[in-house]
Amino acid sequence: MPLGLCLNRRMGKLSPRLGEPRHDERALKGAHGVRRLSSRRIVGGGARISSKGLKGFRFSIQEQTTGYRKMTLDRKTHKNVPGVKASGFSTPSLDRALAILKCLGGHPAGLTLSQIAVELGLPVNFVYRVTQSLLGHQYLVRDAQKRFSMGAGLLGLCQPVCDDVPLTEAALPAMRWLSDQSGEAAHLGILSGNEGIVLERVLGKAQIKFYTERGTRFPLHTSALGKVILAFLPEEEREEVLCGMKFERFHLWTIAGREEFLQCLEKVRTDGYALDLSEHLEGLHCLGGPIFDSTGSALASLWVTGTSQRLNEARIAELVPVVRQACSMATAAMNGREVTL
Repeated sequence: MPLGLCLNRRMGKLSPRLGEPRHDERALKGAHGVRRLSSRRIVGGGARISSKGLKGFRFSIQEQTTGYRKMTLDRKTHKNVPGVKASGFSTPSLDRALAILKCLGGHPAGLTLSQIAVELGLPVNFVYRVTQSLLGHQYLVRDAQKRFSMGAGLLGLCQPVCDDVPLTEAALPAMRWLSDQSGEAAHLGILSGNEGIVLERVLGKAQIKFYTERGTRFPLHTSALGKVILAFLPEEEREEVLCGMKFERFHLWTIAGREEFLQCLEKVRTDGYALDLSEHLEGLHCLGGPIFDSTGSALASLWVTGTSQRLNEARIAELVPVVRQACSMATAAMNGREVTL
């Protein structure tokens, strides 16, 4: 069969001789899924197909007759994109999209479209399409300054689920009750690697509110969440987390070593709650307790946040039983038991 006839049969129709120009808006769309072309020309001699719609592909008629698989293998990849780590499989677009998420995960304050493109070395058009898709799925949010950051949809993927009930859904009634009783902002968080991460928060009644945004990450050795979850984790799991922790000193009173931190965890196990007394951010105090799974292991923490003047020693003593009650309510809801508010 003549070469030109073979080529056109693969495109779904027989026609014109090799070397004859042809205008067809459906060219290659049905056979190979690439975008619509305004025109194409089949050229003899060098035996190449070229068009604006095929930018990024290199193939000849001989390669075309071997099928779509050959053509996709010749497609340009992201080997020269410094900010993207290849997975080793033929998924360049997915690798790039994941690189964008990882990039934003390292910038809690968010990045603009152009900042993401520059940091990863990706085309702005590609970054735009990916971010718009992630916005639609609520995996990203965009603020008034057009900065992108992690959205609630993404956080929902990493939270514990029991009997098809996500942690945030089970704990929200207890969080609202805790916020109403304390007047302060109530937070829910979990471990994420060697850091803590905020999953949800309920604002308090105080005129001046102090709270942490969803998706915020923070050190474990300075936080009520980190102390209370690690204190009630199985020893093997706790040791695995401790091995990766860096005890950065933010203030003179910040815990700065493993042994001091282990002594703190012993006290937390005895008391049943944990404190953050301006150990990370000066002037900010936190009081938190554990949420347990069905095995008795801590899977999350509830805590309240307020100024050091409002959450002073006397007020903390008053709120300890309130925090314990809220954590018991969240634990019961997470494990499928009825909760009475």
